[in-house]
Parts: sequence; structure tokens; C-alpha cells
Amino acid sequence: MKGLDMDKEVEILKTAFESSYDGIHILDNQGNTLYINNACTRIEGISREEAMTKTIKELVANGVYSESVTLKVLETKEPTTIIQTAKNGNQLLSTGTPTFKEDGSIDKIVVNSRDITDLNELKRELSVKEELAKQYQIELELLKQQHGKQPDFIAKSPAMQKIIRLALNVAKVDSTVLITGESGVGKGLLAEFIHNNSNCAQGPFIKIDCSSIPESLFESELFGYEKGAFTGAEKTGKAGLLELANGGTVFLDEIGEMPLSMQPKLMRAIQHREIVPVGGKLVKKLELRIIAATNVELTQKVRDKEFREDLYYRLNVVPIRIPALRERREDILPLTLRLTEKLNKHYGFCKQLTEEVKDLLLEYEWPGNIRELENLIERILVSTQEDVIDVKSLPVHLLRGKTGAFPFDDMGTEDYKTALAKYDQHLLKLAIEREGSIPKAADRLGIDATTIRRKLDKYENLLK
Repeated sequence: MKGLDMDKEVEILKTAFESSYDGIHILDNQGNTLYINNACTRIEGISREEAMTKTIKELVANGVYSESVTLKVLETKEPTTIIQTAKNGNQLLSTGTPTFKEDGSIDKIVVNSRDITDLNELKRELSVKEELAKQYQIELELLKQQHGKQPDFIAKSPAMQKIIRLALNVAKVDSTVLITGESGVGKGLLAEFIHNNSNCAQGPFIKIDCSSIPESLFESELFGYEKGAFTGAEKTGKAGLLELANGGTVFLDEIGEMPLSMQPKLMRAIQHREIVPVGGKLVKKLELRIIAATNVELTQKVRDKEFREDLYYRLNVVPIRIPALRERREDILPLTLRLTEKLNKHYGFCKQLTEEVKDLLLEYEWPGNIRELENLIERILVSTQEDVIDVKSLPVHLLRGKTGAFPFDDMGTEDYKTALAKYDQHLLKLAIEREGSIPKAADRLGIDATTIRRKLDKYENLLK
């Protein structure tokens, strides 16, 4: 059989290249394109004309590619594989293979590119499912520990999952716990959670708000008093809050506000688990666990001589810090869903939030933490007549989000969709400007870089 002539061979090779599902890109040793197939232009979002008229360095500089496997091959003179992002946002697995001249220098580079965007999306979905599995594992453990009760905490964030695990471990012993964190993060809820999962769960849980008891009444409220102990005392005497908590847990909330004069007596009660009521002589033994909480920096109060150092160390046996809501944004939407379901059931509503509202909830800093979120959700649910709640129902301060200023207070004749697009575009561009690049902005905002690029392209067309 006669061999094929040169033209026929070239035609067959061209047909094979153009039929390939993968991208094939052939360049010379200067980074100029010699050939690019249709699959390559499709998956990389580049036109044949653009590829043929610009060097690979220019294409990278213009953002067509995030980086170049060709340049790496020219540098190393070895076959190289990288994952790069194309102009259209696709993730590409690109392999560059050099061919050499007789003198050993590179002649050409053949680049094979495969679109792995869908593969990465499947990988991301698998990762999400694995995280959900971990979450379900924690919630199952909570359900077992609480004898069938609904879990008290939303723990999608790694920070809260870690706290729940620690709380469950601490609940098995009677060590004193000091819970710290900003106002509204759920310190009281965590204290109850520890009590409910402890060996004294069947005993009382007594909360003492140290900031609300007058200093003159503190001792009698905590330790109780015998009959006739002071003028105005009940004739039969009165048991103190610590005695009422016997067999259970006492929760000393806002411990940083406890009067300095009371702190030595509390320390002795904690150390020896015993009290003497006001006006009494007999020691009463206590079997209880003590949990304290504060939203102030106790170490600073110690330095300022406003809190006893020995009491601080007696309380700070097992410290647990609950992070602010802005530090665990993964919990915001699950908390919102839980609150919405709870209020819908309580009031007989059937209301839901739009995706735009959820996005703004994620952006907001929440200085009042969960308490502020609870108040906001109840406010918008009870004050909005429609079943679908959109951004028009949100207070102005929430619309300002992280930027501190809302750039579109005067919408003029713009419709809702256009104004919202402008606002989203503004946020994305601001993040890119502050972080210096799209990938860094994506990390800061907690979304994919591809999402940012697609959104910006969409808004550019919409807002022309």
C-alpha cells in the first residue's frame, strides 16, 4: 500500500485535532501561536484571532489566562502540568510538552488543555456533603447526650463545632468553667447546655445576674440568711441562691460586675463548696458545679485592682471563648432559618427571605451578635405583610453592610433589579480593590473567584 502524501497526512492530523474534545494549542519558542483547535477556543473563552495575534505573555498580562504552562515549559525545558483559570472562568488542567531542535533548544510547545470546571464543582459538592456528614455526626451526638432533645446550638462553623465538643467533654466532670465572649453570643445558652449534659442535669440550674443585684443585698442573696439576721429579714430566714442550686449548677452571669467586697467570700465558697448564711454559725455543704460568664476582659480588671486575681484563677479552670457572629459567618444562615421557622410556627406565618436578603445578612457585621439577629428576624417577620420578605423590609443600617456607607441612596428612576446589581457590583469591585486581586477578594468574601468574574461580566452587560 502506498504511503499517504504530505497534504493528505496534514489533512488527517487537522481532522483529528479538530475532533478532539480537549484543547490543543501549539506554540513556538517565543510564545507565538502556530495552531489552536476549536475545542481550545471553546473551553478557554479565547478567539482564534486573539490567540494568533498575541504572544502568550501578552495573553497572561491581559487576564486571558491566570498563568501559562507554556512559559513554565520554556523556563524548565521539561513537560509540565498546571491548573489554570481561563478568561471565561473555567478551570483547566493544562499539560505542556516541549519538542526540541537538534542543538537541544526548544522548537515548539504542544499544550493539551482539559476543562475540569465540572470536576471541581463535583469535588466541591463532595466536600460540602462531607462537612454535612460531620455536622450530622455532631448533632447525633448531641441528641444522644440530651436524651432526644433538639440541639441547642447551630454548629456549622468549625469554631462552634470545636466549642460543642469541648462543652460535651467538660460536662462529664465538675470543673469550674469560665465562658467569655461579646454580649449576645449565647453564653447563657452554653452554660445551660453544659448543665443539661452533665451528671447533675436532673438538679436545678440557677442563674445569678451579678450586674443586677445591689451590693448591699449580694451576700444575703447568694448565701441566704437566718431568721432575725437583719431588720426586714423574713422571720423564718431564707435560703440563698447557692443553696438553691445544691445538686445542680449555678451560673454566675456577668461575673466581672460582682462587687469587690463579695469576691473573697465567693472564692471560699467555690474552693471549699460550703457556705455560712448571714447571721448563721453552721456551715452548709454544697454539691454543685459553677459556671461563670463575662463579656469584659477580666485580666484587665485584675490589673486595675477591680477583680481579685485569686478568684480569677479559681474561675478560669476551663476557659471557653464563644466567637462573635461575624467570626463564624457559616452559622448566620442556619441561625436565620432556625429563627424564621420558630417564628413562623409561633405566629402562624408562612414567610421566607429572598436570596438578596440572605446575602445582606451574611455581609453585615452583627455587633449585637445572635441577640441582634433574633431581634431583626422577629422585627421584619412581624412588620412585613408579604410572605416573601425582600430588601425593602430591611432597616437602612443593614443595607450599609460592611462598607459603612450605602452608595445608592438616591436611586433616581432605576428599578429594583438595576439598583441591586449596581450595589453588588460596587461591593465586588471594592473587595477587589482592597484585597488587590480577584482570588484574594474571593477568599475574603468566602466565594469562588469564578463567581466574582461571572457576576462582574453579567453586571457589565446589564448596566451598559
